[in-house]
Amino acid sequence: MNEDMQQIFEQIKGVIAAFGMFPQKGRVIVGLSGGADSMALTHFLIYHTDQTVLAAHVNHGLRGKDANRDEETVRFWCQENRIPLRVLHADVKRLAQERGMGLEECGREVRYAFFRELANLETDRIATAHTLSDQVETVLLHLTRGAGLRGLSGIPPVRGKIVRPFLRITREQVEAYCRFYHLPYVTDQTNEERIFARNRIRLDVVPVLESINPAFVQGIAGMVERISRDEQYLQEEAEQALRRAKTDYGYRRDILAGLPMPVLVRALEHVIQCVGGVQPESQHLEHAAAVVRTGHGGLSTPGGIQLVVQGNTLFVAQRPVSPWTLPAQEGTIPLPDGRCVTLRKIHKKDIENQNKFKNLLFHNCINYDTITTTLFFRNRRAGDHFRPAGRGVTKSLKKLFNEAKIEPLLRDRVLLLDDGKEIVWMEGFGPSEHARVPNHAEQVLLITVTNAKEDSESQILRVNDIRKERVDHGQ
Repeated sequence: MNEDMQQIFEQIKGVIAAFGMFPQKGRVIVGLSGGADSMALTHFLIYHTDQTVLAAHVNHGLRGKDANRDEETVRFWCQENRIPLRVLHADVKRLAQERGMGLEECGREVRYAFFRELANLETDRIATAHTLSDQVETVLLHLTRGAGLRGLSGIPPVRGKIVRPFLRITREQVEAYCRFYHLPYVTDQTNEERIFARNRIRLDVVPVLESINPAFVQGIAGMVERISRDEQYLQEEAEQALRRAKTDYGYRRDILAGLPMPVLVRALEHVIQCVGGVQPESQHLEHAAAVVRTGHGGLSTPGGIQLVVQGNTLFVAQRPVSPWTLPAQEGTIPLPDGRCVTLRKIHKKDIENQNKFKNLLFHNCINYDTITTTLFFRNRRAGDHFRPAGRGVTKSLKKLFNEAKIEPLLRDRVLLLDDGKEIVWMEGFGPSEHARVPNHAEQVLLITVTNAKEDSESQILRVNDIRKERVDHGQ
């Protein structure tokens, strides 16, 4: 192995080790387009790591014969090297029109949705072949749009299950790797078309900057790492502040208002994303920060998110909320509002802290022995009533909400568990009188509501929404 190849190996293995990208003897789904970068990455993962590799190729149906050529190249190489391969055919043009998305954005969503479906084990990883050259182009593109620290952080080496082992090597080094191992690859002719902003940056802007500073690319790499550290620190500060400020139905305004502006903006961004699943615009975040600091007014975002301050509480919710019902079963269930609810049968003997157990009995559990029918989760309906455990009285939900001073904005978000006859548990109020857990109970059903955690770059599309035809091939 020559000196250049030795340097390439050290850079790849260095980033894998630095970010703990792969579990020992795990499985990795690698996006294999047929280009030099993805062919090199697939080869490296197979022959130079202990990972089990599953290749995944998406034919977007956009480039006619060229797209079919790419697929055939991938198929032949995988067959020749006995690499398991999964192929998805998708009509990206139709999907983009239906969803009002650009072709590039929609294609990206389709790919990641496919990869996520294949990475169905907790320890699975998804590897993409983004290089340092891609990183530089991304940062410059974000810079032209006036990005903040997050945008200038570029492409993260790790995000959830997604890992990018090639982020410290350039496109030229990738091609050198392919030549060294005699790897075939295809070239996308659209990469030379200057109608795309990224192509103009690669073909025109980067060469000029390199003529000014030959070490420009490495300089950007160092800048990205420094900015990423700063951004990570601010994000962690924002998350800690949200944990301190969280109440049953909102956030303490005084805690949020005392935060430095960079931390406050990130905290509000996190809250809005959790509620609505969309990235808020910077002007909306600035407006939201002003609402929190002044304690007056409110905000409605284009994504349907509403922020309201009442007293010392910031309320954030999505409206309007349509009536919905979901079957309740053990395990984790995604809710329409972006949260998740988990049902788990537990035994008293399994809880080490008995005081904690008693608290769970009162707030988050129902008596397992009272379950005789199918349970389902839902939100409120007109005319709903509830008989909270220990109160000896049945009241309308409207009256209970008024007594608890729950903002009208949030009432459709309150989670209910119904057995078909009555509400047996209500978020924030606990079990009903009928479903309450006696002190001598040994077995209960634990209900836990959490914000959904994103472990990928996007949750917009699901594979069932995009599948036109799927072709499986494996050895």
